[in-house]
Amino acid sequence: MRAVLATLAIAGALTVPVRPVADAPKLAREAGNGRPAVLHFWATWCDACRDEFPRIRKLLNELPARDVGVLLVSIDRPEKADAVKRDLQRFGVSRLPAVILDAPDPEPVAKAVGDATWDGTLPSTFVFDSQGRLRKSFLGRTEPKALESALRGVR
Repeated sequence: MRAVLATLAIAGALTVPVRPVADAPKLAREAGNGRPAVLHFWATWCDACRDEFPRIRKLLNELPARDVGVLLVSIDRPEKADAVKRDLQRFGVSRLPAVILDAPDPEPVAKAVGDATWDGTLPSTFVFDSQGRLRKSFLGRTEPKALESALRGVR
């Protein structure tokens, strides 16, 4: 019971702002702030996302120390904020910047990211250079080695 209460207390203290879909074009530049950046799109209702986080958690958590911006972008409704916080804690990525993007329609988000082939499939991970230009897309589950390789070529 104590462990459950501690987890809820930590999740409750976690701040995950809700951003309107109109902010989607700004996310990569904000996350990078003059550095390469990774945007990772996921959702609490996404089984593939739950499967992927344990595999890429270590790499995602290391990126800020490597001068790479990271933003975890939850495509959940704003009223699911508590579930988003709980999942970030459970997946071991709660120290990374995260937002809830209030985007019930994936089309404007896909346009903003810059990958015309993205249909909103989750999870999806996008690598941007320091100028905010999309350099690599991972639609569906991302393998850590592939993400690592994509990051090596980006500055």
